[in-house]
Amino acid sequence: MVQEPAFPRRIAAASYFFLILLGIFFYVARGILYDTWNLFDPENVGVYALTIITVGFGVTGYLLYRKPAKEST
Repeated sequence: MVQEPAFPRRIAAASYFFLILLGIFFYVARGILYDTWNLFDPENVGVYALTIITVGFGVTGYLLYRKPAKEST
């Protein structure tokens, strides 16, 4: 099996991990700034949508591009 270079995989994994952190930071910062944590408030739907999308893409991408497990032969 051909070995894939590790450097591009690390860059991709790091950028997806950054998406996870960005989504969490956005949610917490907006909650602190506007002092609202009510999940059922219709005004907050956009915040939750953006948070779920960024964290979801971050988790999915990180799981796909993380360092693969070593194969035992």
